[in-house]
Amino acid sequence: MININDLICDRYRIKALIGHGGMGDVYEAQDIIMKRSVAFKILSEESMKNHENVVRFENEAFIAASLSHSNIVKIYDYDYYGKQPFIVNEYQKGQTLKDALTFKRYFPLPEACQIMMQILDAAENMHEKGIIHRDIKPQNIFYGSDGLVKVSDFGISIIEGKELDVDERKKVVGTAQYLAPEVIRGKPASAQSDIYSITVSFFELVTGYLPFDGTNVNKIAIDHVRCEFPSPLNYMPNLPKKFEEIIAKGVAKDLNIRYKSAAEMKKDVIDLYENKESMKKSTSFFQRIFGFKKKNKI
Repeated sequence: MININDLICDRYRIKALIGHGGMGDVYEAQDIIMKRSVAFKILSEESMKNHENVVRFENEAFIAASLSHSNIVKIYDYDYYGKQPFIVNEYQKGQTLKDALTFKRYFPLPEACQIMMQILDAAENMHEKGIIHRDIKPQNIFYGSDGLVKVSDFGISIIEGKELDVDERKKVVGTAQYLAPEVIRGKPASAQSDIYSITVSFFELVTGYLPFDGTNVNKIAIDHVRCEFPSPLNYMPNLPKKFEEIIAKGVAKDLNIRYKSAAEMKKDVIDLYENKESMKKSTSFFQRIFGFKKKNKI
């Protein structure tokens, strides 16, 4: 058991518990050698009883350590405290995009575009290395007060072509609200399935709503497969047509139509962002002050 002020491995001084989940705990700690705050994530003894959890934890450390990008949370260390593995990450003082959405309700389109360009930069870096995140969503993206975006949580990520020592044959891995239809159908995750999740996140940032939501995750998943993806103009009619086109291409069920790469999508987002006329008319005064939602036709 870890307590506040414990010194782990003669290096990490535990300062505060900042997160608790099914797999373990996350603490703010002080690296007394490098003299910096870090996030200290340790797998619980209960989770260690399941071999799959240990494999995923080790895989998360390996994948995160292989990435070095300004828009991806850095990993500094991987070690054991007794028999429990732990990961030491770059400490993030900002909130997640989901936290920001809870407070703001939605982001103005120019700000959302700036966020999206950074997420797509990170995705491009991951995909070039064959890494598929599989759970890109606002909850897994930190948003600093300076506007810097950091993608985090590689707990279920994979490297294309590399098999994990876990059985995923009967599992759909990821978060239902952001899952690509082909993944729900049981096909392997890919760069294009990450792009689907990123596009759903873009939709959510700008409109303040998820395209498919509710308490029944099975129904949400089925909706992604069977239902027409709603237009963001159903929620905010003054959004530019170019934004609607980006969303439609990013979530196309036909992979021949969907963006093939993060770089391809980023180019369209940049074009949208640099179109000053579109940015001006994207939201009306009443939308900015009071918000607006037209009933979804789906």
